[in-house]
Parts: sequence; C-alpha cells; structure tokens
Amino acid sequence: MSSFTAKRMQVTQEGRINAPVDQVFPLACPYEEYKWIDGWDCEIIYSESGKVEDGCIFTEKRSLPLLHDAEGGATTWYAVLYDPDDFRLHFVLLTDISVIKYKIEMEAAGDGETLVKLDLLLTARNQRGNTFIVSDGRKKVSAMLMGLGRMLKHYCETGEMLKPQAQVP
Repeated sequence: MSSFTAKRMQVTQEGRINAPVDQVFPLACPYEEYKWIDGWDCEIIYSESGKVEDGCIFTEKRSLPLLHDAEGGATTWYAVLYDPDDFRLHFVLLTDISVIKYKIEMEAAGDGETLVKLDLLLTARNQRGNTFIVSDGRKKVSAMLMGLGRMLKHYCETGEMLKPQAQVP
C-alpha cells in the first residue's frame, strides 16, 4: 500500500457576459472553442453528434499546460453531464498530475445577459500534484479560469477572438 495521500483544492470563478445564455452555452464545446480560444487544439476521441454531449471524450494539450509535468502531456476530457436545457456541462479531466471535476454552469441574468460559473475541483494523483496544490496552484488555476472567462466574454460581446497580447490588463 502506498503512503501517498492526495491533496485537493477547489477554485470557482463567476462572471457576466452581455449576450443571451442560449448563444453563450453552445460555445462550451471542443469544436466551438476554436472560435474563441487562441491556440486551442483538441482531438475528438468520441462524439456521436459531432459536438459536446454526454459521454463525449476528447484530448487537448494547449489550454491546461500548467497541469502537466515539464514534458507536457495531453489532458483527457470526459463529459459526464450535458444539460443544455439548464445550461450545465460537467467534465472529468485526467492530467499527468491530477483528476479534475470541472463544472460549467450558466443562467440567464436578465437584459440578455448570462451569468457564467466555472468551478474546478482538482485532486492530486501523485506527489507532483500535491506540490502543485500547496505551492501556487490556486493562483495559477484562478488565473487560467479568469483568462478563459475573459476570452469567452470578449468573443460573445465582440464576435472576435481575444489574442494573447490583448489579454494583458
């Protein structure tokens, strides 16, 4: 039996987007993310519809590099809840150092706005994962979620992808 004891952290971000929820929610799809995430690159492993759905599985390398060893690696995403009626999408992600439950939940906020809540629960898979959590993992994950929120907001409100040089405040 191993003496490893996994550490866990949770990070939540909320924001408002000046666009209707029925236009924002479909963008939380591996195919649609090419429109608004600069450098997005994924490989679909399984999808019956060609879009995100219950049971959709894909891998990506670029959007979560901070959750891998120095050599990098692919993150495998598995959609465990796809509820377009209530604008909820939950994934389980497997990285080199962690298992993550990632919830994307949206709701109409009046006046054509959308309230977006991103919630990430990260559990270490190994000592490198524990080190990530106890060092500056929370800060890095918060910055990543804030960046994704800014990119989605910018795309929904302007119709254009936010480029990295434009992301600096």
